[in-house]
This record gives sequence, C-alpha cells and structure tokens, in this order.
Amino acid sequence: MCRVLFAAGNGESMVELVNALVNSSKHDPYKVALGKSPSHKDGWGFIWMSEGKIEHYKTTKPIFEDKEGVESLLGSLKGFGVLLAHTRAASQGSVNIFNTQPFSYSSPEGFTFWFYHNGDLKKDEIIKMAGFREEKLKDASDSYVFGLYLLKRLSSFGEEEVLNTFKEALPTVKTTLNTGTLFTAPNEVKAFVTAYMVEEREKDTLHKRYSRLLKLETKDLFAVVSSTFEQYSSLPFQEIPNRKAFYVDMDLGRKEFGAKELTL
Repeated sequence: MCRVLFAAGNGESMVELVNALVNSSKHDPYKVALGKSPSHKDGWGFIWMSEGKIEHYKTTKPIFEDKEGVESLLGSLKGFGVLLAHTRAASQGSVNIFNTQPFSYSSPEGFTFWFYHNGDLKKDEIIKMAGFREEKLKDASDSYVFGLYLLKRLSSFGEEEVLNTFKEALPTVKTTLNTGTLFTAPNEVKAFVTAYMVEEREKDTLHKRYSRLLKLETKDLFAVVSSTFEQYSSLPFQEIPNRKAFYVDMDLGRKEFGAKELTL
C-alpha cells in the first residue's frame, strides 16, 4: 500500500500537503497499527502541470531521504496547476524505477495520461481483460498493468467512458482502487480520482482507517489525499465515502477548475 496526493489549484497552497506526504511516508501510524513497518520507502514520484509546463519526476529513493527531489517539487509549486504525487510501499512488482509511480502513457487516440494507484489488484485478471500476454508483464506491478488496461480500453477521456471503464475493473480489486489519473490533449486537461475499497476492508476498523481517502476543498484548491495526512496537517480534511470518484475539469490558462462527484 502507498500514500497518494492529488491537488488542483493554487500551487503555493499545496506546500503543506507535500510536507504531509513526506511525513506520512516516513512514519505512518495507521500502517504500524496493522503490524507493518512504518514507512512507504520504495520510491516516489510526481507530475506537476501548469500552463505550458510539465514536470515528471521518479526515483527509487524514499521521499523522506530525497531532500533534493522534494525541494525541486516545492520550488515548482508556483501559480495555478495540478499535482499528482505517489510514495510506494511495494506489494507487487519489483522495486525499481520502472514500477515507480506516477506512470505515463500515450494513447494512439491522441491523448496522454499519468496514473497512480494505491492498493492491490488481481493482476492476472486485468491482463486477461486487456488481452495482454502474462509472461511479458511478470515483473511489472499490478498498478502499471492497470494503466495499460486503461490505455487499451479508453478511446477518449470523457467522463462517462472513464467512469464505466473503472467500474468494469472493480471485480479485480483485492484491497483498494485509490487512483489519480491526469489526462491531457491539445487544449484539454482533465483528471479522474477514485476512492474505493472492497467491502471486507471497509468493515475492518483498522484497515478502513488506513485505506480511506480524504478531500480538501477551498476556493483555490481541490485535493484528495491518503488518510495519514490528517496526522501531519491541521487542514480541514473531510473523509470521502467509499465508492466515490471525482471528475475534475481544469483550464490552466484561465486558472479555473471544477470537481464533479460521481459514484463507482
């Protein structure tokens, strides 16, 4: 399981969220309560997009040991933009730069997207759904394979098509499908964020506390983050009900965003 951060709006307002991500990844009390090691140490990465600019960074270093990388991210958070960041605690797939998130995919349908995922999936079933060869993906993480599934199935990134494509994959979820996807095409930027955990996990108090996502909504920021952020920030987070998703429309030039809540 991993820690995740999605944010759209004023970059300066995201600084506290990045600091909470670093601290959550160094010592996660909700992870410890499950009898696991305290950190999310198996690499991290981010994608920051503002008008006319994209920065994509990945490393196998733990975020809490990568002072230079974190300072680079914080220095980029100027003006209006959108941020996806992910710290990994590996469960499937080798620990290497290939499996470090967010992943980048380019579709022959004329758009690019970046994707992160927190949770465990039935990798073999996703491979079958997408029609891929399992032996070619033996060292790839389940999260990377899910991105390939999206690449194969999506002909566009319209709200209804994206929502239905995620819904079709819900039977492959072993624990959670907490995701962030950033889509871009000429003159278009959209995002899709999901908060989903299987029923057994939702009924278990400790697993639910660890797996749930939180949202933050202000006039200049919309964010979805992992539950541990509430331990390291006093920002007014709200818990997101299970099976919710958000389709976020952004205009980087006009510095505007709008988030629509959907049900998975």
